[in-house]
Amino acid sequence: MNFFLMCISCGECFLLSFILFSHPLRQNQAANRWLACFIFIMGTAFLGISLSNRIEIYHLRVFIGWMNSLQFLLSPFLFLSILFFVEPVKVFSKRDILHFIPFIAFVSLQAFVLSAKRDLMTVTLFEAGNFVFFIRDLLPFQFIGYIIVSYFLLIRHKINLKWIIASDKGITLDWLRHFLVILAVLVVFWINDGIFGEPTLLTAMPIIYTASVFFLSYYAIRQGTVFVFEKKDLEAVSQIMETPIKQQAPKVSRLSMEQLNAYAQKLDHLMIEEKLYLDNKLNLTMLADRIGASVHDTSFLVNTLKGENFYAFINQWRVEEAKRLLRTGKMDKLNMNGIAFGSGFNSKTAFNMAFKKYAGCSPSGYIKQLKLE
Repeated sequence: MNFFLMCISCGECFLLSFILFSHPLRQNQAANRWLACFIFIMGTAFLGISLSNRIEIYHLRVFIGWMNSLQFLLSPFLFLSILFFVEPVKVFSKRDILHFIPFIAFVSLQAFVLSAKRDLMTVTLFEAGNFVFFIRDLLPFQFIGYIIVSYFLLIRHKINLKWIIASDKGITLDWLRHFLVILAVLVVFWINDGIFGEPTLLTAMPIIYTASVFFLSYYAIRQGTVFVFEKKDLEAVSQIMETPIKQQAPKVSRLSMEQLNAYAQKLDHLMIEEKLYLDNKLNLTMLADRIGASVHDTSFLVNTLKGENFYAFINQWRVEEAKRLLRTGKMDKLNMNGIAFGSGFNSKTAFNMAFKKYAGCSPSGYIKQLKLE
């Protein structure tokens, strides 16, 4: 049964890696190819577990040993995929090679220092009581470190997105954070398998691995495009997300007072007369095009005049529109979903959160206040 489940996990990983590498929707291509490499290495790890106790032929056992050395690539492949997801103009650099040093060092030692009959993975590092720590036991701790760093990268990405978008539905990479949580669960079983050997966890391990790969597949395949911007705007968008205007050191204004006033008048016209905020796909680059300013200047304009990021600026206008609709009795013709979409939000959840934040109460609470007046 365990052998069967590990084979299933292995097959799931190989299939998912193929799908991600040749993603049919052609979205987040570079990030998905790094993620595909990570999933493929996971598959080889499951294959190694499946075959390790069933193959007695020496040369095949050596092959499995070398295949297991690929596990040192799990952490860098995962981390690079996260970097490519959160940085719109990310390219592979010499600095990224540093993440592959453990793998290079391990392969070099195995190939040129140790004899062919000795597997470096099983070399003892130290003993503590009844526990023996081998080289291979370093892997899950390295991996959990990369998971933690990756998780914080995604948190920062979600915060910085608010400088360039007004609706974050489908592009916050929440699925990747769920992905990392599942990987953290796998690490618990990995550590137990290598060090502690708790029987209950060992028995459950194949089932957990198989179920986890299924959920990893579910989240990976449902992903949406993160940066839906024109190529000409990606560089500016990346710079704003990396160092938002508000976080930059004080410096000479990007715009003269004359330019600032001219752009401010255009901005007010777009918000008051044209109600541009009703477009639920509105983002910073679209607003910049309508104003006739650069993406950087538009971000500076919003932050300087309003003292807030793009997300807060647009959603406050949307909340005011929702309040107007509620005051004029539109609830008689529209339900709360209709009010939400009619005021520019693309989900009821986003509408409720924004309304409570900027109006100080829920939409239903606001209706009750109106009835008491």
